[in-house]
Amino acid sequence: MKKLFLGVAMLMLLSLCSNANEPAIEKGVLDLSNYKWENGLVDLRGEWEFYWSKFHNHSFFSDTATPHEKTFAYVPAFWNDEVPDNGAFKPAFGYATYRLLIKCPNAANKLAIKFLTVESAYDVYINGKQTARVGNPGVSAATTTADLRPIIINVQPENGVLDIVVHVSNFNNRVGGLWDDIKLGTEKQVEYRFISNIVLECFVAGAFFLTAIYYLILYSSFRKRYTLLYFGLLCIVIFTRSMVVGEVPLYYISDWGWSVARRLEYISLYCSVPIMCLFSYHLFPHEFEKKVLYVVVPLCSLFVLLSLVGPYYYYTYVVRYFQLIILATALYGLYVYIKACIAKRAGSILFLSAFIIFLITIINDVLYVNLVIHSWPLFYVGLAIFVVKLSIILSRQFSDTFSQLQFANKKLQETNDELGIMNKEIEHKHIELKKINTELDSFVNRTSHDLRAPITSLLGIIMLAEQEQNPETMKKYLSMQEKTLKRMDSLIADIIDFSKNKRLDLELKDVEFEQIVHDSLEDHAYLNDSQKIAKIVRINQYEKFVSDPRRVSIIINNLISNAIKYADYSKLQPEIHVNVTVVDNVATLEVSDNGIGIEEKHLDKIFTLFYRVTNSATGSGLGLYIIKETVEKLGGYIIINSTKGDGTSIKVMLPNIGYRL
Repeated sequence: MKKLFLGVAMLMLLSLCSNANEPAIEKGVLDLSNYKWENGLVDLRGEWEFYWSKFHNHSFFSDTATPHEKTFAYVPAFWNDEVPDNGAFKPAFGYATYRLLIKCPNAANKLAIKFLTVESAYDVYINGKQTARVGNPGVSAATTTADLRPIIINVQPENGVLDIVVHVSNFNNRVGGLWDDIKLGTEKQVEYRFISNIVLECFVAGAFFLTAIYYLILYSSFRKRYTLLYFGLLCIVIFTRSMVVGEVPLYYISDWGWSVARRLEYISLYCSVPIMCLFSYHLFPHEFEKKVLYVVVPLCSLFVLLSLVGPYYYYTYVVRYFQLIILATALYGLYVYIKACIAKRAGSILFLSAFIIFLITIINDVLYVNLVIHSWPLFYVGLAIFVVKLSIILSRQFSDTFSQLQFANKKLQETNDELGIMNKEIEHKHIELKKINTELDSFVNRTSHDLRAPITSLLGIIMLAEQEQNPETMKKYLSMQEKTLKRMDSLIADIIDFSKNKRLDLELKDVEFEQIVHDSLEDHAYLNDSQKIAKIVRINQYEKFVSDPRRVSIIINNLISNAIKYADYSKLQPEIHVNVTVVDNVATLEVSDNGIGIEEKHLDKIFTLFYRVTNSATGSGLGLYIIKETVEKLGGYIIINSTKGDGTSIKVMLPNIGYRL
């Protein structure tokens, strides 16, 4: 930052000293006899002859017989102080003649004079010949047509002398006269300076236009980032101003006249302050008081409105009051930016340094435009530094915001993934709950029917037994009661197994298949003439097997129970084969029989709750369903093969849960 301040200070110092070695105009004469054009353009700055309310032609000055009093005025300057009985801020309407005699070096160079703007119409005479006219200078407002545009006049000295006479009239502005620098040099030098200025101004305008489009597009995507909006508008203001000051590039790309250019110049000036205040407020909202906007924005809006619809004289006249607003808001802005630095706001130091540099260049240009100092215009230097630093600040803020968005998006993605997992779990639970509700409805309806049926049957048998006297018949009734109670006991056992499998968690222990199979066969020893069935058991357990012994017991009990219930006693030798093999961390349980078998059309339905292959009252329809649910609980699967009349084989594959743990 110190280097930037030093650089700006050096530029201002050089600008103040730049004219020290140039020849000076003294009493209306500029002696360039010994000047070398290689040194550059000459500013026609100094004491010109000045004649108020007179349009003198060349013959007036060449008439040596009639003496006349010479008066002088400094150029460039406003002629207000030279007008009799007039002050610096009092409107100076009228007309006058300026004259300068230049002694040129004896060189064959073709020369040219560069005028920027003269308020507000003028004729130029070189060595007695009219060489240029801008507007139509007259002696009254009615006969004067204003025009403000830069021109280049090619000139040729006569006998080494340039006698320059300029007729100027002003009935439009508060100030008038030759108020801009007038430069003399070779044609190539003047043209090069003109082209350089145009290129620079067009480059600056184009750069700020593209910057404005970029930030306004950004704002369209981030509507709450008002700093992007106001920075874009500020760039539009600078773009507009770049097109209508200096060489006025607007004249070369459109047919718009001087009045449009001047309105745009002042509108851009009057818009700059409120936009800058709004930008600063949204950049540092804690330091910038909002009530200041309530004063600045409406007040500046009046100036903008005047520039849009008011006459040229009025909207240019009030500019000196607007300069006070600029000064006041600049000082308040400096106070705000210092507070932001103290509060350590993001980008505040960078912004403050840029603003101070820009403020220095603005002060230089204001003094330069008002002809208080004779320096160089440094507006673009300060502006470039200021905008680059503002772009850095906004880029940092945008980068921080983007990083925060990336972090938030990452967190949101993680949350979405978690929600997705939760949704899947909820969906799975929902499916399970729906399944349980369906099963529960079916279970309640079916079990209530299956439990009531044997009770009703028992009550009927008891009533018959009470009336019966024959012992043989009585014995028959008791046998029927026993079968009914056994069927009821089997149903209750199935209900208990069903409930335990649904409700209880896995209880992992070592599983001894030989003991479980032995216990199951003992439990079913007297079920349905079980003694008539041959039981062939083969158990090959080669490694430790960990699972839930209670659930494994339920599976084996139900497999053996089903094989006994649906045995075919019409065959010569009913058989049940129980094979258990534990190897490679998998237990294979297979129970096969030569019973009545199952038709193929029933095979895909037999594991459904309460599904019965036959109308036999022997089974409850829960057994195979309990087997399927229990096997799934243990992470296994079932394979069934059956042929009607030949028997059934059910194979269950169970993983070694202890191996997975």
